[in-house]
Amino acid sequence: MENTTTLPVFDTTAPYHIKREYYRDGFAAFQKKFVMKRNYVMMALFFILLVSFVVSADPSNKTAYFLMMICLAAIFMLWYNPRKQRRMVLDAVQELEFEQFTACNDGKVLRIRIRQGEDETEQIPESRISLATAYVQEFEEFYLVCDGKKMFYVLPKSALEQSAEALPEQSAEEA
Repeated sequence: MENTTTLPVFDTTAPYHIKREYYRDGFAAFQKKFVMKRNYVMMALFFILLVSFVVSADPSNKTAYFLMMICLAAIFMLWYNPRKQRRMVLDAVQELEFEQFTACNDGKVLRIRIRQGEDETEQIPESRISLATAYVQEFEEFYLVCDGKKMFYVLPKSALEQSAEALPEQSAEEA
């Protein structure tokens, strides 16, 4: 994809948490890249239609007034829905804020896994993102990895600094 950053290759990271601010900034960038351009174009089209209905409005033409109201409603929905989605995603992310993740990147595929305790019986599958088709954007404190227009992942840079092998508790568990 255009304007994409190369994600560094790394082994399995130490378990890390993702701050809510990272999700907020990452989702805002995701929306700006994949959602807002389309919304702005659609809002402009509905605004042009609205102006044309206002200019050609005849007091006896009730259909023109109805179409003006539809244009106003569409403009409002195109403006409000991304903000509502952002708020809903951030509310859902509150549950993930204390989860621990691990990630590894072999240069072709980024794998992200939720770290589970030994008492948990249900296995959560890892997420795999092909970097050949992914959009990667670098921020000051994290990487934003977008799997097309459907999913985004936040990878803190601090997680890349320490590998899982360097942790003393990890090596004790493996022995």
